[in-house]
Amino acid sequence: MSTIVITGASSGIGRAAALALAAEGHEVVVVGRDPDRTRQVAEAIGGTHHLADFDSLADVRRLARELAEAHERIDVLANNAGGLHPVREQTPDGVDVTWQRNVLAPFVLTTELLPTLTASGTRVLFTGSVAQGFGAVDPVNPGRAGRPWMRGWPAYGAAKRADIMLAKELARRTGLESYSFHPGFIASRFAGLDQSVVAPVVARVAGSPEEGASPLIFLATAELGGIPNGTYFDRLKPEGRLSAQAEDPAEGARLWESLERLAARIPSA
Repeated sequence: MSTIVITGASSGIGRAAALALAAEGHEVVVVGRDPDRTRQVAEAIGGTHHLADFDSLADVRRLARELAEAHERIDVLANNAGGLHPVREQTPDGVDVTWQRNVLAPFVLTTELLPTLTASGTRVLFTGSVAQGFGAVDPVNPGRAGRPWMRGWPAYGAAKRADIMLAKELARRTGLESYSFHPGFIASRFAGLDQSVVAPVVARVAGSPEEGASPLIFLATAELGGIPNGTYFDRLKPEGRLSAQAEDPAEGARLWESLERLAARIPSA
């Protein structure tokens, strides 16, 4: 059975995937920010857990060191943490919250872990979204300074497009299996919809976290022979519709290099 690391595993899709994969006999490593929820999920599956605040790259780098030291091999790394942030705000690192939580932090975690991932032949997953269709990635201005915020949806769309591009670029640069997926419209803690006045409507039209977790579970465990490395899945369907930017290798390389520069400017402690 596999060792599977899932970030954002203390609630929603990540939690549902952790429970299901552990029930199949896999060793699931639970990563979350909330100490109580993260510990509770780990206890429920009899697994280990690690805490990290993705608003701090120093914390992300510490997490990478802990994972490398604690786990001899990692078969799957699921970069699932993130979400929509409805107000324009920066992290203590001086980066837009949406960009850091969804893009920069998983990029740093993945690249810091590359020696372990390469030695293990890890499959890397990124939780994307069809929201990528309305969010152009601007590596020069990832915080969208001077642009309308619109409760964070354009920033979220750009971040999800960036995640899809990172999956493709990681596959091109390293040869590691790397895929991204859209989980569907899911009733979870995402964007606070579960606590908002529209929660009853969301509950009626949205899928459950268990439904949203099904692509993650599938991609963590399935044989994917014949499906090109770097593929984006619309739920379980490969080759989901993407923007021209998301498909462009030159744009993927530009994004990767901009993230390297940005991460290098932020100290480890």
